[in-house]
Amino acid sequence: MKSTIALLLLLSAPLFSIGQCDTVAIANTDWSVTYVDSEELTGEGANNGHAVNCFDNDSLTFWHTQWQNANPPFPHEIHLDLGTVHAVNGISLLSRDASAAGKAKNFELYLSMDGADWGNLQSAGDFTYADLNAGAQRGSAYFGAVDARYVRLVVNSSYSTGPYLMVAELNLFEYTGTGCAPTGQSNQITSIDPIADQSTTAPDLTLNGSASSGLPVTYSVVSGPATVAGSTLTLDGTAGTVTVRAEQAGDATWYPASATTIFNVLDLSTYDPVMSVKLTEDYPIEMPQLHAYALYATASIDEPGFNSISSVVFNVDGTDLTAAIENGAYTAWWTPNAYGVHAITVTATASNGNSTSETLNIDVVNVAADQTVATFDAGVINFDGSGSSQWYTGSYTLPQSVGAYDHIIANLSVTCPSVAGGCDDWDRVAWVEAKAPNGKWIEVIRYVTPYGVACDHSIDVTDLASILQGKTDIRMFIETWGTGGWKLDLDFTYEAGVPAYLYSTVQEVWHGNYNFGDPTNLQPMDTVGLAPGTGTESASIRLVTTGHGWGPTNTGNAAEFYHANHNIIVNGIHSFPQDLWTDCNPNPDGCSPQSGTWQYDRAGWCPGSIAPPFEFDVTPYLSEGSFALSYIFQESYMDLCNPGNPNCISGTTCSDCNDGYNPYYRVGGYLISRGNMPNVVGITAPAALEQENSMTISPNPSDGHFTIQLQSELGRSVVTVHDISGKALKTYFFNSNAQLASYGFDLSNLAQGTYFVKVQNENTTLAGKVVVR
Repeated sequence: MKSTIALLLLLSAPLFSIGQCDTVAIANTDWSVTYVDSEELTGEGANNGHAVNCFDNDSLTFWHTQWQNANPPFPHEIHLDLGTVHAVNGISLLSRDASAAGKAKNFELYLSMDGADWGNLQSAGDFTYADLNAGAQRGSAYFGAVDARYVRLVVNSSYSTGPYLMVAELNLFEYTGTGCAPTGQSNQITSIDPIADQSTTAPDLTLNGSASSGLPVTYSVVSGPATVAGSTLTLDGTAGTVTVRAEQAGDATWYPASATTIFNVLDLSTYDPVMSVKLTEDYPIEMPQLHAYALYATASIDEPGFNSISSVVFNVDGTDLTAAIENGAYTAWWTPNAYGVHAITVTATASNGNSTSETLNIDVVNVAADQTVATFDAGVINFDGSGSSQWYTGSYTLPQSVGAYDHIIANLSVTCPSVAGGCDDWDRVAWVEAKAPNGKWIEVIRYVTPYGVACDHSIDVTDLASILQGKTDIRMFIETWGTGGWKLDLDFTYEAGVPAYLYSTVQEVWHGNYNFGDPTNLQPMDTVGLAPGTGTESASIRLVTTGHGWGPTNTGNAAEFYHANHNIIVNGIHSFPQDLWTDCNPNPDGCSPQSGTWQYDRAGWCPGSIAPPFEFDVTPYLSEGSFALSYIFQESYMDLCNPGNPNCISGTTCSDCNDGYNPYYRVGGYLISRGNMPNVVGITAPAALEQENSMTISPNPSDGHFTIQLQSELGRSVVTVHDISGKALKTYFFNSNAQLASYGFDLSNLAQGTYFVKVQNENTTLAGKVVVR
């Protein structure tokens, strides 16, 4: 049964009235489309997607601008013939029922008696909706009644990132009742400049507004802690929300009109710094000899447009150590003057004068013993349909030391959880990351799960000693898709001994997914300049590369099953070879037998094992001060069955040039610097704060053709499509949200059913389902 109930209610009840004049919906029986700039004529089905579907009294059908073969950008425009003249005084758009995407935002509305002379702009602005994240939402606008037979709607933008507009139902309204005929006046559009949030001590503001008629506007305060005199707005010194109106009273030619703007007035004295200190009282600082120890803190404060952090000070036993920002974290080096307990107070002070302090009593000892510290303890990753369910995250405290441990061993155990399916049946790419003092996530372990069995693993992570101290957030990602899950236990064993160097640091070099053999970009890795820093005596590159993607349309069955040889180039001359191939039988971690094809050798990894890092010694180049590092993929390889290959012909040179599951590598590369002098150079500055994000797949269900819209900018990303078992069927790479939003996905060659879609970059993973029918 068609969804007409809501529309029938709308048509039968007055929605808006002034005096005795009721506003009612105009019956659309005689309407027709005289012009539309863009409509999808085939992709949404024979009886959907067309412009006429936005006034067919069926909220499940919709007008969708074109997405097959072309993606016309905004603005989008539709002209309607109402059949007869009406006293039009309002418009309302109902958004698509099954999708939050494509909601009209900024618009212009023109009315005409002949469909040629559109005269003055009658209404303009932004449609607003009760819930931007839901489907079936209404946005409406009302104005003075104007006789018209023709309507022209121009939509300049949507609330989504792509070029698409979707309208389930377009309704127009008119006055009805005795004495409610149009007056002959025209509508004018008033505007008022937006006002940014202000502090309670802000000076007077000058208001700026205008009317399209050219007539003068007057101002008033609708509500909030402010007064207005002429065009001058004065705040009264208290916090609150202010609404200001610009109004034009109208005359014989023009209807009256008004516009409002809203802003917040903030009492900055109510905001305090928020601080996080890496130091912990849970463990002493172990140092056989008294050496400098790095004290780290991060500090922030709300309303950073007004407030800022002025200073962070570490006070040790009454003596201040002023911290400097080093690579995104406040850092101070402290050399204890004696063993024993020291009182350390950390104070962050903000520009508003407020401060936050934390005091810790830290014991400094000269002895250390082997110890094993638990982090993950029976944590579970089990996919529930959301990208967040592929992650497990916790906050932990770890031993603190200088010169006390010569090895740190990570011990990872994956076992079968008490969830449907038990252990996941498939080999899933995974990784463990630890958060550096400045908030940057550093990869500790690259891992691929076994086929449906439990296994134990260990790896030396001593290179990351500077990260694995004090308060530390640790997280794990497993690309599991609902065919079982994993129970996780992660311990770190600290082995007492004299290390070769007292200090080490970590600098990110490369981190992410990179195409292999893409004819449009055969060498996607950036060349980076590295400066290990003063006092560095030894340095190496810690590189983990794992190959993914396989199948008959990937040349050489790359990248998972292709034996490639790559090179690390220093200053364009010196070369370190990387033979990216791992023998999987016997399993490197002893994880056998397994349920699947674990015996086949692979590119840098095996099912049920930790991918071993390659290490390249760059100590000889330290004398040059800085050097350029390049990662060159095997130059003889090209993926010939690839949409980037102009000579690829589907059905001739290969079965499908657009198959999508193209070869790629996941790369994690770090520069490890070591020395006996304190050194914080390395850990890269934190990325911008991650925005809340969501993904909309439209249409869904579909015939296999759909688009993806993201709520927030993600930047460079990889999109993968998986079957119900989690097998990756197609892979796509995008450089921006705009490129992603404009891409028309085509799964029409897949069987009908449910598939999973994942959108991922270094910091964010989004997942959703798409139904192909």
